Amino acid sequence: VFYLPGLGRLIFQSIANRDLIVVRNCVMLLAAVVVIVNFVVDVLYAFIDPRIKVHNL
Repeated sequence: VFYLPGLGRLIFQSIANRDLIVVRNCVMLLAAVVVIVNFVVDVLYAFIDPRIKVHNL
């Protein structure tokens, strides 16, 4: 979460100052990063391991 330069400090300062808009936006940014990284890992894993196939539901 706090690997981005200054993001951890920004979140903590925003919480301390009760700046809810900044807190909400930081949480949304971090959630989007997690979703995108998980998607990329799933796609790359399918390319790396040929045993994985997409099944139609």
